[in-house]
Amino acid sequence: MSEIEEQKMLAKAASIYQEIKEWRVIDESFAEPTPLSYAIEEAIGEAVAHGEVPATLRIWQGPQGLVVAKKDIRTQQGLNAALMMKGVDWPVYVRQSGGTAVPHGPGTLNFSLFLPRPQEATWTIDDIYRMLGLPLMKMIETTWGLDSYFGEVPGSFCDGRYNVVIRGKKVVGTSQVWKGGPAGLSSKRPGYVLAHGTLLVHADREQAVSALNAFYEMADGDRPVYIDTVATLDSFTSMPKEKLEREVRKGLVEAIQELTGSARVRQTVSTKEYERAPAFLEACWPQFYQK
Repeated sequence: MSEIEEQKMLAKAASIYQEIKEWRVIDESFAEPTPLSYAIEEAIGEAVAHGEVPATLRIWQGPQGLVVAKKDIRTQQGLNAALMMKGVDWPVYVRQSGGTAVPHGPGTLNFSLFLPRPQEATWTIDDIYRMLGLPLMKMIETTWGLDSYFGEVPGSFCDGRYNVVIRGKKVVGTSQVWKGGPAGLSSKRPGYVLAHGTLLVHADREQAVSALNAFYEMADGDRPVYIDTVATLDSFTSMPKEKLEREVRKGLVEAIQELTGSARVRQTVSTKEYERAPAFLEACWPQFYQK
């Protein structure tokens, strides 16, 4: 795709933000990361699907661990590998979207986009990925003056066409899932779209890549991730880590507010979502998929 065509597609993604009349922005990045953080994703999705809350953007952190798609722990070897990683302080959590393993924990920041499934197919998977990446790319440009783009980076973790890349290095991994059916009263099971990304802010690359490769070596005998394919945001700046995290969150919120119009920011999900989340927690553990 040419640069002009890509700019048109990004403009379309930006226009979808404007088409959606109501947004909710949640910045949980100051909250203590726990495994419940993953179950909350499902609770938010259900609330968005049923129209209990508007389209939602969530900024959050997860506990140290590897987050994998279900396909990675479908085999006994994969499941055994996941259980063994807990013994080296890299527990494995299961997400509902596809892709391969992603590192979470100190020095990473997660960004999730939740939309009700439209009754008409006006959005594509590509549109959703661009919507997810836009605030991150705006933050990177506005706050740090760095150019970023979407692209594949062979040898990186969870590689795909919609990695966010700076100077040839991957800094954000992305994934998405469409669940249920189109929203509205005519649907017996209203659904939602979830796209999420993990930004490497100042994570320890060597530890993260070592953990990823250890998991896959036990799961299928492969070591697919190369450290020189990924970068952390702090490798492009001399800013102290604590200040860097604050500036990342601030810049991301400002980019979101610019795209959505005037979305207000809150620091937690609703009481109903929080109470609903434990019901989804079991499916976040590898043992749940034991045959």
